[in-house]
Amino acid sequence: MGEVKTRLASDIGNEEALRVHQALVERTVLKVNQCNCDKVVYYSNEIEASSIFFENGYRQEVQSEGDLGERMQQAFSKEFANGYRSIVIIGTDCPEIDEASISLAFTHLEEKDVILGPAHDGGYYLLGLSALHNALFDDIAWGTSKVFQSTVDRVHKLSLSLGLTAKKQDIDTLDDLKKSDFGKVHFPWLIG
Repeated sequence: MGEVKTRLASDIGNEEALRVHQALVERTVLKVNQCNCDKVVYYSNEIEASSIFFENGYRQEVQSEGDLGERMQQAFSKEFANGYRSIVIIGTDCPEIDEASISLAFTHLEEKDVILGPAHDGGYYLLGLSALHNALFDDIAWGTSKVFQSTVDRVHKLSLSLGLTAKKQDIDTLDDLKKSDFGKVHFPWLIG
């Protein structure tokens, strides 16, 4: 439980953070299920034998070790090795994610090297690639408000083409939950 939404848990406690996490996962699955694409979930520790992902036919994998960049790089590497020509990674912490944003990302990848979905906190909720570019994951200050801009700067430095989806709110802290319609509708007792 301590590994789920740790920044949010420090504000509202582990039990409530787990409830928020579970609601975010359910919402993400509902939206992703509308997409016409193969679906894979990467777990941080071990594959859950019975989960919402299993029930919805997602291929399940375990993430590699390392920081967020290393884990994403390895997931992209594995999926490109599996023969995919365009890959979009999202987290489960963006209640505003929808089928349109994911479809737009795949459409952009027909002409662009990289697609980013900027988050209001300076990170991103979506990353799509048409080929593996390992340098996109090196020396990024993950978990900071500089992730999006650092990644955009890296894209330009590598002379890659970039497409963007709309900026959205992700949920990492109680303040994020307060700013989101998701928090106001699903967790009004937490945001007072």
